[in-house]
Amino acid sequence: YDDHGKISKVSSPMYDNGTIVGTIKYDLYEYNSSGQLRKIINYNANLNSPTGFINLKNTSFNYSTDGKKIKETIEYPLGGIFEYSEFEYQNGLLSTIKKYSGNQLENYTEFQYDKSHKLIRETFYASDDQCISYTIHSYTGALQTKTDIYTYPTNAHYRSINRTFDKNNNIIILESKELSLYSSMMSHVLRYKYFK
Repeated sequence: YDDHGKISKVSSPMYDNGTIVGTIKYDLYEYNSSGQLRKIINYNANLNSPTGFINLKNTSFNYSTDGKKIKETIEYPLGGIFEYSEFEYQNGLLSTIKKYSGNQLENYTEFQYDKSHKLIRETFYASDDQCISYTIHSYTGALQTKTDIYTYPTNAHYRSINRTFDKNNNIIILESKELSLYSSMMSHVLRYKYFK
């Protein structure tokens, strides 16, 4: 963390029999004068690099005058490839994310909320407006405890994500289960620890 309590670096260690023997990758975080995340610079281990790491990806963020994220750009320096997402809002809530590869619309996501402004549904579309999948979010009080993802048009339930919180409403377990044999993802469990 930096002097302002913001994340400045995230490292992914390499283990050998429970001992850290190196770093697989690390990300550096930069902020603008308003304290908003401006850029994430990703470095991955590479034995052929003089420093031992190469810059594989840079993610940049742009904000509106009222502080909302309006654009996220991802650049892959080695390949000269870039993609970006534009964020649109209605009544102060995120309504649509449009993802572009180069300058071509690749896909977009629409968001729906309940009366208390909790996100309850995300619908994912291809660039030709065909629905690909949708996500349903469930809550216990104000906490988002479950997320279920379905394919369209078959409505096949292919992923379920459950979240467990401690008494201070901090997430402590996130369990993602793949329910489809054809999923390219893996089921996993993340456990979170907090330092005072």
